[in-house]
Amino acid sequence: MTNRQSNIIFYSVISLIIYALIINYAYPEFFEDFSKSKEELSLKEAKQNGEHKKALNIYQQLVAERISDGDEKTAETATMYEGMADIYYKLGNDAEEKNHYLKSLNIKKKLKKNDMYGFAKTYFKLGLITEEEKQYDQAQQYFEQSLSIRLGNKGNETDQEKTEEQGMIEGMHESRLSYIRLNNEETINTLKKLGAIHKIKKEYPIAKQYYAKALAASKLTYGEDASETSEIKDLLNRVEM
Repeated sequence: MTNRQSNIIFYSVISLIIYALIINYAYPEFFEDFSKSKEELSLKEAKQNGEHKKALNIYQQLVAERISDGDEKTAETATMYEGMADIYYKLGNDAEEKNHYLKSLNIKKKLKKNDMYGFAKTYFKLGLITEEEKQYDQAQQYFEQSLSIRLGNKGNETDQEKTEEQGMIEGMHESRLSYIRLNNEETINTLKKLGAIHKIKKEYPIAKQYYAKALAASKLTYGEDASETSEIKDLLNRVEM
């Protein structure tokens, strides 16, 4: 091979790499789509076009295939069930929405590893559904589960015990994670929901505690004068004692 041929090959490869990087930057889903099946691509298109019944049919086919292959108890299937739950929500079918979130939850409980924030979201969705059904005790349990996962509660160790066991650096890192877990929109919304549930149940001191926690987190997340913080102040002030 001559030097000229080597240079042509070299610069061709470099050009392809640069082209691929540009495509990945401008259209990050381009390469992801290569790994998807025809059904998955059709599902993506149907969801983008708002074709809910078509998307639901494709989901049902994909889930049936996974069950047939013995892959039902996987994180991927749990995600499909939640996708189906979302479509049932858009179609106004509350019973099937709840049913599919429960199917997803049942799988997630059996997995050794989970996306914990996804797990918390499942509990939160079920809390919203059961709250609408006026099943307040069940809704409270779901919201409590969601909150516990969001805060990363793993046991009854005190912060001091965990810090001593982990070492100073790791303990500081854990404290930072705890701060982030508490002071964010999802956690604040869960605290507000628990406050609302206890208010409905006329458990006013507990309701005030949850609203107070939501208020403290909102001040750090959104700011003292933010509309989100003002809303929680109003909710707290309207709780009877």
